[in-house]
Amino acid sequence: MELPCRLPLLLGGAAGLPPTEAGMPAGACPELWALEHPQAVLELQRRYILAGCSVLYAPTAGASRARLAAYGLAGQVQELNRRLVSLTREAAGAVPKSRCWIAGALSPTGLRGESPSEAPFDQWVDIFSEQAAALKEAGVDLLACEAMTSLSEARAALLAARRTGLPVLVSLEVNDEGEAPSGAHFLPAVITLQALGAAAVGLDGPSGPAGMQEPLSEALPHALVPLAARPNTVAEDGSPLSPLQFGRAMAPLLDVGAAVIGGGPAATPEHLAVLRGIADEHPTVAPREIDTDACAVESEALFLSDDLEYGAPIPCDSDLADRLIEAEEEGNAALVELSQPGDIDNLLDYGGMSRLPILLHADEALLLDEALRRFPGRLLVDSLCEIERPLLEDIAARYGALVF
Repeated sequence: MELPCRLPLLLGGAAGLPPTEAGMPAGACPELWALEHPQAVLELQRRYILAGCSVLYAPTAGASRARLAAYGLAGQVQELNRRLVSLTREAAGAVPKSRCWIAGALSPTGLRGESPSEAPFDQWVDIFSEQAAALKEAGVDLLACEAMTSLSEARAALLAARRTGLPVLVSLEVNDEGEAPSGAHFLPAVITLQALGAAAVGLDGPSGPAGMQEPLSEALPHALVPLAARPNTVAEDGSPLSPLQFGRAMAPLLDVGAAVIGGGPAATPEHLAVLRGIADEHPTVAPREIDTDACAVESEALFLSDDLEYGAPIPCDSDLADRLIEAEEEGNAALVELSQPGDIDNLLDYGGMSRLPILLHADEALLLDEALRRFPGRLLVDSLCEIERPLLEDIAARYGALVF
């Protein structure tokens, strides 16, 4: 679904930890503190609205079962999300002529696996589904899966969030080199997540604006959805940026196509007020031509040739990494054959090493579905699979894959 507001969008609000000026002590549960101190949160949200934010984040970033468990509140997901959204709506309603859309924020669970095949994908989807459903019931206008640290968890969050039918913005947390903690890069994330149904794809700090210019510029010619940028309010040397300095530093990001903008946790309403003024004077930059004919693994975009050439089918076994290297000598794609459930683990652990688009062949629908569901990237599906064509196309479309 598309975003419900016209571009450029300014994102603001107390999605996670409120600024220290709001008075929250260290170690407190942010979500519970917000509800126990509603006036402090209402005032903070009011200031974001007056700064000109188009989208106001409810303070729900940590209101998932996984994050609330640290405070003994895992059983209160629905109640806390409902009350936090209600508090944010109250803030928006208290400002005359406010036209803010309310976003429900979801953030990483903190759960990890030691390898891609051991990532708790089903658990992620279950956790995000519970919170996304609670946020929809609470009445948010859109969902924001923010600061994701891996493409795998970002996909899980998006698969869960899109079940609500609401527009979903997904963003990766990146360092100064534009790389997420898992090694994910922005361009393959854009290719993967827009195909999976994201309404916008973006970058979050802790890097400052300077570190986001190159990945945004690289992604724009391949973006079918708006690109978002929420950098931290720091200069390249790590020093803090004043509101005016931050606004000026954001202008180059608007120049290279950022159409959804905001600031990291340290961004105050004053930072965003300056940014609002700059964005209002800046035309939205769109790509002249869009090339989405690509696959992706977490760290690399893999562009397709007009004619794919590949050798014999590659067994998806423990030697897959070596076989993918050998496939580079035989053509411009790798035909990988899934024949049993254990092959999926090999695909997850070694498929990300491919420097060729992967053309996946499986003759069992459930096997193909599970592989496409969990793979952190975008794959091709062999049209010669012994699966009825309507079902094959349905499975591929469900996960943003291309049938070839």
